Amino acid sequence: MGRASPGKTIRIFLADGEPTGILLAEISNWTGKVIVAPRSQLDQLSKREEVRRTGVYLLVGPDPDDSSRQLVYIGETDNVLKRLLSRGRGPKRQPYLPLTA
Repeated sequence: MGRASPGKTIRIFLADGEPTGILLAEISNWTGKVIVAPRSQLDQLSKREEVRRTGVYLLVGPDPDDSSRQLVYIGETDNVLKRLLSRGRGPKRQPYLPLTA
């Protein structure tokens, strides 16, 4: 039987004090950050330095062909904010989950 892995702590910060708003998460002993925000808060998200960094992002939204399913697009970029802004144009875009490292 293998040795058990040590546990990790995840710290979640509610940037605007609301659980449905902008969330920042950090895992102990990891240099990356996770930022979660609804599309409706892109303006507030754009004020955060973390979203101007290189990162991976996920666009999450309903499947137009099956409302019981979600679709996820995974992308990477040198500037998460620029990419989110370019993807945010056009007809109703999905909420998103940017991840930065």
